[in-house]
Amino acid sequence: MKRLTASIIFAAIAMAGPAWAGKDESAEIAKYIDKLTKVEGTTPAQWRITWVGDASSEAIISWSTAEPGETHTLYYDTQSHGTDVSKYKFQQACQQNGQYSRTKRNAGPDTYYHHAKIGNLKPATTYHFVMKSDGDVSRPLHFITAPESGTGFSVIHGGDSRSGHLARCQMNAMIADMAAEDESILALIHGGDFVKVGFHRSPWLVWMSQHELTTTPEGRVLPIIPAQGNHDGGPLIREVFPVNERGDFWYTTTLGKDLAVITLYTSSSLGGTQGEWLEKELKRLRPQTKWLLANYHRPIYPAVKGPKHTKLLAPLFEKYNLDLACESDGHCIKRTVPIRDGKKDPTGVTYIGEGGLGVGQRDPMGQHWYLKDGGVVGKGHHLMRLDFTDETLRIRTIMLGGEVFDDHSLKIRK
Repeated sequence: MKRLTASIIFAAIAMAGPAWAGKDESAEIAKYIDKLTKVEGTTPAQWRITWVGDASSEAIISWSTAEPGETHTLYYDTQSHGTDVSKYKFQQACQQNGQYSRTKRNAGPDTYYHHAKIGNLKPATTYHFVMKSDGDVSRPLHFITAPESGTGFSVIHGGDSRSGHLARCQMNAMIADMAAEDESILALIHGGDFVKVGFHRSPWLVWMSQHELTTTPEGRVLPIIPAQGNHDGGPLIREVFPVNERGDFWYTTTLGKDLAVITLYTSSSLGGTQGEWLEKELKRLRPQTKWLLANYHRPIYPAVKGPKHTKLLAPLFEKYNLDLACESDGHCIKRTVPIRDGKKDPTGVTYIGEGGLGVGQRDPMGQHWYLKDGGVVGKGHHLMRLDFTDETLRIRTIMLGGEVFDDHSLKIRK
């Protein structure tokens, strides 16, 4: 007998939107719900791809089922074979399976995660895949690996997808439209605060279902480079995104040899193990990497809240000439002037953010010196598109609806 998981999750999705945005928007949310895969039985649903390590040769593909099942396998190939798993050249049994953690409050229905880590992939190649749990096979999907070297591609940066469910669905649909129109967009760098209460299972189940909306109609999935936000506490984020076996949430993702993204966890200390690791990574990557980025949640040079870790992180970023710091948390739009030694300097580090993938927006404090004379602030649901070439990094802030709020370029460091 099928469990009632699907109806429970979809009821939670339907209720979440009006609670934040007003009952008049419930009909719009219902249109998105109809597009989601029902989480029932062993039907693979809530798929996502996590990029950790070398994105030109490896990936972690994950999904959820309502029942634990017995056998969970990923089938993949450089050409699609639809749902006929016997024709796929490669297969990988999930290395990790388990039940998403629950708490006494707002536990949500029992649901199970499955993670298949694959390697030895070819760079700049489209991989088609299906997920099979027991006898149930997913729709055919695909993703594109990063190039081995060179640029000429783009990524999307955004954060704070929590709270506003209609806006989150709309932003996810916008991401899917962008990915469908332009295959050079390879990944989503997410700055954290995926959900409002990270210790509770229900918000994560809703987020994972709604994340399916980032999939293009043709089945293209954008890998995620996730950071942990202050609202993402608890074990669930590691069950959604198994970024490493250490149990922490700092790591490096390379998109070929010319772009590296260092992801940090700013709700824990950066003066101990994480700080030591960060300096080693910066030192290792800077001489050999054309574009070097950081991805984390709490801003160093904020537009709304107080600063976090500025005295520790800013000197390290400046010492190793970080190109761009991607921040979230403030619920606004920000791009600073380049900063070095606490003042504007063309050789300094530029900071962008601060999260507009669904959360309600705040009024930024534009009086800060680093937001004037070339910096920008604003508010509204948005994402930032980063276009990499051999000579420039173009940063476009794109509002929900497609309007370009800010268009700015950084030159390569010589």
